Amino acid sequence: MKRKKIFPMSQEELETYPTKRLLARLKSLHQCEQSFELSDRDESERNLNIGIIEFKESVEWQTEYDKLKEILETRKHIPKKK
Repeated sequence: MKRKKIFPMSQEELETYPTKRLLARLKSLHQCEQSFELSDRDESERNLNIGIIEFKESVEWQTEYDKLKEILETRKHIPKKK
């Protein structure tokens, strides 16, 4: 099954999203592969998806992750029922 492509978003746009959608985006980021070198892709595929976040070792992934965490820290936390 193919994963949905993750594109970088602005801080302002992310802040308009409800918490549930931000958490889904965070989950998608966590599902990215660690690096191109550890993936099963050929070298010819290296630059095919420019502008798409695919690997955790990329600057884009780290920037997007930091933005999400910063926004989620400002949201209200409701503990799960036991």
